[in-house]
Amino acid sequence: MPRPQTQNESLVGGRNFPVGTLRGKFRVIDGNDVMLDGRADRLAPGARIRSGQNMLVMSGAIVGQNLLVNYTRDAAGMLREVWILTPDEATASRESLNKPFLNIWPFVQNDTVNTQ
Repeated sequence: MPRPQTQNESLVGGRNFPVGTLRGKFRVIDGNDVMLDGRADRLAPGARIRSGQNMLVMSGAIVGQNLLVNYTRDAAGMLREVWILTPDEATASRESLNKPFLNIWPFVQNDTVNTQ
């Protein structure tokens, strides 16, 4: 059976997000410098931040605001896509920072394969 390509917050009145999207507490410090779950982080070049209405938001417009977001990372580990959550979307459960790189490797190594 194929895996779904999205995790669906639309069941609670929200948007569809890619599989592997994580949740965190987000605050823009300056330009591409951000805090994610209390740790310094960085937006990737060309990163997109979307509002609760799915409109693009410039990072300078939300400097200093504490926001609950869903996000994905690029292969270098930088934040690639950030979605500011609506109150309804925030009620849906989702993985958080305890698995920070889950979203960049959509496969799992099979430990049971014998290489001899």
